[in-house]
Amino acid sequence: MSRSFKKRPFCTDGRRKTTKKSKRFANKAVRQEKDLSNKGFYKKVYCSWNIHDYVSRWTWEKAEQEYYENPKWKEMYPTIEEFFNFWSNCYKRK
Repeated sequence: MSRSFKKRPFCTDGRRKTTKKSKRFANKAVRQEKDLSNKGFYKKVYCSWNIHDYVSRWTWEKAEQEYYENPKWKEMYPTIEEFFNFWSNCYKRK
């Protein structure tokens, strides 16, 4: 089994890299809709779950600094090795 890692430390919401296309499709669907009499009706034309915007970037240096500054992380992960395992699971490993 190959051991491959991400080149850059980022975490998305788990969807494909089609955010820009999804926004275009949603905008097109709303523009082509004939009856938008209600103010909030445009929300029902295209499902907003098909569009994702969340991307989080967190380098190990920033994560380690935050681990020592924030007591919340020390409660959840008592050792730095456990915290590194959490960080690498989210941001480093594929």
